[in-house]
Amino acid sequence: MVDFTLNVALTMLGLSLFIAFIRFVKGPSLPDRLLAVDTVTLTLAGMFAVLAIKSSFEFFIAVLILALVGIISSVTVAKYLVKGKLL
Repeated sequence: MVDFTLNVALTMLGLSLFIAFIRFVKGPSLPDRLLAVDTVTLTLAGMFAVLAIKSSFEFFIAVLILALVGIISSVTVAKYLVKGKLL
């Protein structure tokens, strides 16, 4: 039952990844694309977490690093969009 649930979670995350990638490609503006990249990053982190649970392989540190890099990059680009400069 747990294996079935993890497969369903991977399928849903894969669908979310596909939809976010379409939004990235078709996004009419830069903020839309920024949101799509952030969604893709966090969805990949979720997929890595589910795969780590499924395979009993400990790469949760990769999930944390990926999520952290995604959040920092989103904040940096958002600050650039608002202020027009990075520092």
